[in-house]
Amino acid sequence: MHPLTFALVTGLVITQFSADLRAGDALTAGTDIITPATPVWLVEQPYADSPMLTARTFGGSAYGDYHVKASLEISCFPKSPTASIALQITPESLGFDIAPFEGPDASANGPLRITTATRTAIDHSVNGVWTYGGAFQIGTIFALSATVPHDELAYWASDASRGQTLKLSIAPAKKGGKPLTATFLLPTNNNGLKRVIQPCLANASF
Repeated sequence: MHPLTFALVTGLVITQFSADLRAGDALTAGTDIITPATPVWLVEQPYADSPMLTARTFGGSAYGDYHVKASLEISCFPKSPTASIALQITPESLGFDIAPFEGPDASANGPLRITTATRTAIDHSVNGVWTYGGAFQIGTIFALSATVPHDELAYWASDASRGQTLKLSIAPAKKGGKPLTATFLLPTNNNGLKRVIQPCLANASF
């Protein structure tokens, strides 16, 4: 190919490639792309006849030598002063015995230890139930739930929490047992979480 012709063809290809990139950028502008390194808050309305919203993000759980993906769900009932946190897992994949934690008459209630970044860890009683995991979940999962203190909730809604690590640990049901742990990276964009928990923050009595 003649050098001039080659240069012209190359220039046209690069120009078209740049145009395609710009078009792609325009199409995805304002769109959050979920990756392990860039988690997001997924906002859902679980029940069509209820105004309650939930915010969900994704991370990992561990029990002994087993490591499985997990989800973290934050919910706030309108007109309620408290919000709930739920660690949602697939216990079979972890080899985790849920029986001691399941239902209102459960023999074990944790505690669930919540540690956000370098903040002081807080312990709360936990209760477990089988549930569905939102609009994109196929089948049921096991959710270990607890209430969230107002000051911790307010911190999660603040700019300071963005990109921080949230660690959960549930004490074993039997002495000498292993804890169930989970780790989540709080999304840098927390607008979805703010929308969900605003009613609880507004109704809180600090």
